[in-house]
Amino acid sequence: MKRIALILSALSLLLGCSGIKVTKPMLEMIVSGSNKVSTELFYADSCEKKVGIPYVENGTPAQVLDIYYADKAFRKGAVVIDIHGGFYVAGKRENNRKFASLFLKEGYDVVLLEYRLNDGTLDVSAGLSDCAAALDYLSGNAEVLGLDKGRMFLTGDSAGGHLALYLAEGSGNPSMPIRPRAFSPKGVLLNCPAYDFATFANPEGFSRSAIEWFIGPRYEDKEWMESVSPRTFLPSYTGPLFVSTCTNDFLRSQSLLLKADCDALGREVDFIDIESGDKKVGHVHNVVSPNLPESRQVNGRMLSFLGKNL
Repeated sequence: MKRIALILSALSLLLGCSGIKVTKPMLEMIVSGSNKVSTELFYADSCEKKVGIPYVENGTPAQVLDIYYADKAFRKGAVVIDIHGGFYVAGKRENNRKFASLFLKEGYDVVLLEYRLNDGTLDVSAGLSDCAAALDYLSGNAEVLGLDKGRMFLTGDSAGGHLALYLAEGSGNPSMPIRPRAFSPKGVLLNCPAYDFATFANPEGFSRSAIEWFIGPRYEDKEWMESVSPRTFLPSYTGPLFVSTCTNDFLRSQSLLLKADCDALGREVDFIDIESGDKKVGHVHNVVSPNLPESRQVNGRMLSFLGKNL
């Protein structure tokens, strides 16, 4: 987890430096470490769990999920389903075990999703399709898995926030190109999400090769970009929504835009924007460094949001 925090800090620094264009080699160097699984032990590791469950038949090693069960003595019966970030090209579900531990300690079961990453031929539609299949698998097999399909919350950070919001929108909109068929969340919690996918990769900040690498081969297809952008379908999601960002979040403008769009729709959103001069309090700080005071503030709000919407 410390490695991931350093990776995100480096990316924030590069994006914040005026005149520096982020190239593909820079991004490869910055995100390469986030595919390594942390060997640290967390509370989640001591919980009852089912690891590496395939959610599609004859799938790849990336098309699996892990389920962690809260202690029966204080188990709430509700489920938090987490989609990790990583710029669409990196990240591992196991590295969110520390984040998962926060919810397990409060009695929530937790599911960590893995999905196929962009590799030059695949793009975000593969990740969306995978996560949609995983959500339908969880909903369709909830009884066998010992989960309550009527009390499932969806959360995601950074790129995972994009995937989470888009799929929540799809649960209520059969016209969307990629969507879950049977899953419907009780609420959605987003940390520093990518939201306006069609425009957030500013060519002034990224080289052409970098954009093509993390978005995929169709990055210049505006119609396709809009078709997989959460902003396009925001009116489709009418359930409870939580969004967090902070002053050092390099995607802060995305969260502010999401909040403004919700306000324009008359849609209530539980929104928290942490002001801090501490460089550690940056992009998805509450996920990678949950022990920071500011991270505890955000995660406390997340737990309150969950409790209100059970």
